[in-house]
Amino acid sequence: SVTSLGIGILIDEGKLTLDEKLNDIFQGKTPLLSPSLFHKDITVRHLLTMSSGVAFNEIGAIAGDDWLKLFLESNRQFEPGGKFAYNSMNTYVLSAIVQERSGETLFDYLKARLFTPLGIRNVYWEPSPQGITKGGWGLYLCAEDMAKLGQLYLNGGMWEGTRIISEEWLKEASAKQIEGAGALYGYGYQVWQGRQ
Repeated sequence: SVTSLGIGILIDEGKLTLDEKLNDIFQGKTPLLSPSLFHKDITVRHLLTMSSGVAFNEIGAIAGDDWLKLFLESNRQFEPGGKFAYNSMNTYVLSAIVQERSGETLFDYLKARLFTPLGIRNVYWEPSPQGITKGGWGLYLCAEDMAKLGQLYLNGGMWEGTRIISEEWLKEASAKQIEGAGALYGYGYQVWQGRQ
């Protein structure tokens, strides 16, 4: 959910759109003759909704150092957008997108735009071997600071009179975008919904 906030802020800044494709974002980093040819239609939206269809997951990351490359070279389980399949590497690639478009790691990007404005000082986010913020795991926050993030949603993206993120993004991110696990839960943009 925190990575989704980073993507939302990047979109608010006009540096990204939901329908941009991975091959366009990481132009030159996608091998020409690999299974990545099957991933040419994966968009930011597919990553946000856990519907990329990519088979590579965080357990596979242990086998190599360049997780983005391994993701882009991985096999496909299903057509992008075809169904929901939780995979934390989707979130890792979202983090890599923030770094590609902003020139900062997701952690540094959010320090200035989210953590510092909310008074969140005791925070750490583990990087991958390539120096990309993990995105889908490895974030350390105090419970009180997690509550601040929840309050930001409740405040429609405002914090002490300052706009942190657009209300439109928060509404879209928390709305059901795809059927989650077993039709009991909906899933937005990296945000679970309660039982339906």
